[in-house]
Order: sequence, then C-alpha cells, then structure tokens
Amino acid sequence: MVSASDSSSTNATKISMISPSIFANEEQNEAFLKLKSLCENDNLYWPASELEGHPNNETNDDITLIRFLRARSWDPQAAYKQYSASALWRRKYNLDSTYDNADIQAFERMNRVQPQWTGRRDKNGIPVMVYVLSEISPSDLTQLAKDDPELSSIFLPAEYVTRFTQRLCTTLPHSSNMPIDKSNNIIDLSAVGLRKFWALRGLLQKASNMATAHYPETVERIIVVGAPYFFPTIWSLVVRWFDPATTKKILVVPHGQATAALTEFIEPNDLPVRFGGTLEWKFGDHPVPDTETAEAVGRLADRWVEGPIRYIPRPEGDLLMAVGTQDGKMRREILAEFHPK
Repeated sequence: MVSASDSSSTNATKISMISPSIFANEEQNEAFLKLKSLCENDNLYWPASELEGHPNNETNDDITLIRFLRARSWDPQAAYKQYSASALWRRKYNLDSTYDNADIQAFERMNRVQPQWTGRRDKNGIPVMVYVLSEISPSDLTQLAKDDPELSSIFLPAEYVTRFTQRLCTTLPHSSNMPIDKSNNIIDLSAVGLRKFWALRGLLQKASNMATAHYPETVERIIVVGAPYFFPTIWSLVVRWFDPATTKKILVVPHGQATAALTEFIEPNDLPVRFGGTLEWKFGDHPVPDTETAEAVGRLADRWVEGPIRYIPRPEGDLLMAVGTQDGKMRREILAEFHPK
C-alpha cells in the first residue's frame, strides 16, 4: 500500500468537509438544512456501496445534496423531488454494486466512447476531460450495441468521474478549500461528418439525459472546439439534451482560437498537444498524472489500472481501490492509502 499523506498540502480538502463559505448567503444554508431534514424525515438515502460502509449506516453525502440544490436553484422541495427520483433510480439498477462488480472489458468499451480524463487538472484543480468524436471507433459502437443494446451501463463512466476522479482531485492541492465536484469537458468535433454525428446521436442524447437527471451540476464548463460547418444546424437539437443551467456553461470556440481560450484556465503543460499545449496525451490513452497526482496515486501512476476504480473515504484513512470483475473473478485491489494527518 502507498501512503499519500505527504502529497497533500494544507489546503487539501477531505471528502466529507463542508466549508461555511460554500453558501453564498443564509438562504442557501437554510435550503441545505431543509433538504437534509426532508431526507431524514422520509428516511431517504442514496444506497451506499458495501465497500464504503454498511447499509445500516447510510447517510446522504452533503456535497451531493448541494449539487441537487444548485440544479434546482436552491429550491429544497424541487431538489428533494429530483434527489429522491435519483435514489430510486440507483436502487432500481443497484448502481453501486453494478459499478463495483462491472466486467472490466465491458467497462472499458463503454468508457472509450465517453469523455476521458487526461490525468490533469485546470488552474483551480478541476479535472480536465476530453472527448474527440472523430476517434470513436465504429467497432466499439458495434460491440457496445451487441453487449448492451439498451445502453444500460452508460452510467459507468459518470460513476468513475464522480466516485473516483473528482474525489481524488479533492484530496490534491487546489486553489480553494472547497471539494472538487465538477469537471471540465473539452469536446472536439473536428473532422466529424454529419453521418458520424447522426450515428452517435443516440449515445450522446442518452448520456446527456442521464447526466441532467442523475448527475446534476457536475460540469464546470463544456468547451466545444473544431465545430463543423453543420454545427449551427444541430445546435437546436443539442441544447434540448441539457438543462438550461448546463447550456449556459457551453462555450463554442471559433477555429484558430482554441488554444487561447483553453489556456485561460488550463496551464499549457496540462493541455494536450492536440489543443496547443505540451501534454503528450491522446484520446484513448490512459491518464497522464501530474507530479502531485502521481505522488498521491502511487504505483497507479506507473501502470494505470483499467476498469472501475473507487475512492473510499474512511475515518482511519481513505483508500483507492481497483474494483470490477475479470473472467468471473472479483477484483478488490488496494492501489493507494491516504492517512489522515
């Protein structure tokens, strides 16, 4: 096991920490307390992974509650309605167990057609995700349709981001004492024809609808680069897949201005060469961690593990654990351990 206790600076944030400054005003604080009360009074909890705690000790994650409040303009009743529907959805599909026991190869097939983490973060410590539509392999789509015609496993990459990537980035040094609960998404549409976009529209729409309903407020910004000539035509279709709050976070960058726009919030050494940076990372590669991330994840930095990974918060020290199944055998491999100071 690898100790990561020396890799976090004094401003690193524990997963469970809620800073008072997270609320812009007293009304937001009251809305948060009201939502917590509604959940407790109705005994409403998101199901917990058995790896993170016994079901009898289920609690609602404060950061997740705040995300749902943000999505519903701090209306506790509206947030409760969406949160309860999401809890029901998670129980229906047994999401935590499904993630923990996902077939590793099937997981990778789904992950290859979704935004992928570069291993880097922006200037505020928020992970940088990249999606290059022209690199989506027809064979991956064919196999995915064969394995999972209903795309029922489309949530797996979203769980990876929220249960591993963002939680890990929270423990790394960043500019605020707030938990990292969002991601940057660079969407590269260059060299994408209308036929390919049309072939991908079902996947894109389903992923967007799922994210809007069950993973609200997990996006910091969406930067669209290399938009093709037909993009204005499909824009009216694309915006229907997102809620208005997310649509406002979408920035379409004109040709020739991508590097300037992206380096406003991403250091050049953390930006892939494809977008004018110096990071040797291509879509489909494993993450390339920066120095601080590499120190935290230990041997994972040298040999990235495929399949689902879970960040497990524990009072005695958080864990990074590779989970999933391969050839019918369950995987529970501790990759790194974070000791409390």
